[in-house]
Amino acid sequence: MTRYLDPKIDVLFKMKFRTELTIDPYPFQLHHNHFIMLIGSCFSEHIGQFLLRGGFPVLSNPFGTLFNPLSIANGLRMSISPECFSENYIYQHENRWVSFAHHGKFSKVTREELITHVKTELDQSHQFLQKADFLFLTFGTAFYYVFKSRELLVANCHKIPAKEFEKKRATIDNIIAEYRELFQKLKTFNPKLKIVFTVSPIRHLGDGFHENQISKSILHVAVEELLACDECYYFPSYELLLDDLRDYRFFAHDLCHPSSSAIEYICEKFMQAFFSIETIERRNQAEKEAKAKEHISNYFG
Repeated sequence: MTRYLDPKIDVLFKMKFRTELTIDPYPFQLHHNHFIMLIGSCFSEHIGQFLLRGGFPVLSNPFGTLFNPLSIANGLRMSISPECFSENYIYQHENRWVSFAHHGKFSKVTREELITHVKTELDQSHQFLQKADFLFLTFGTAFYYVFKSRELLVANCHKIPAKEFEKKRATIDNIIAEYRELFQKLKTFNPKLKIVFTVSPIRHLGDGFHENQISKSILHVAVEELLACDECYYFPSYELLLDDLRDYRFFAHDLCHPSSSAIEYICEKFMQAFFSIETIERRNQAEKEAKAKEHISNYFG
């Protein structure tokens, strides 16, 4: 015989198969008149593109993808003071000129091309950071590399033989000290700047499974300490993928990067956290218009 429970009782017996993350409201919102700068790992690229297609004034990864917090801090110092970039960062490898302060996409055939490109991007980064309302920093890994012959922290090894580098892991104290000093310079340079940290959910399994966990833990603890600084906040992109979605179907084929549906979900959570209803509607309309322009451009070649 079938037994029908009272709905009030029935709800007590429903099983949950997922822990959904609810993000507490921030004491501010993002609007289309805000200038937003993003620096860090691939996640900065995803959010940057999402904002750019939504009609926001955005500068995303002006040094290319940066993974570790020390290289990110180095890029920010150069953005404040472009003269901090020296020719010590320039190197020739296999008929290409590269910058150890930048991602490989900056590489050029000639030294002059590289220097011109770097200086142009540094000027743009300097000007944008000075007027930015928000700075999003995405930490990917605590591991970093030093080019041994120059004792130089590098943002990218540019496929130069591994023997030329020393691999190191930043400590919590390293990161905190680096950023507390940097924040003083940032606040002098741009007093209105709000800083939002996020830890990339992308797994760096090339370092090892256990090593990746240690690395992410260092980043989380360091960020938690830095949140005590004025106008610093945290967005839980890491937790959204690994604790909320928590399933391999939300990863790409390499099982380390988020899938397109996971990125879309995190962007939706981003909107809920930072946008008003009016801003969401305006962003969605801007993206529709961007897609229509792309369609026309592709159709007419």
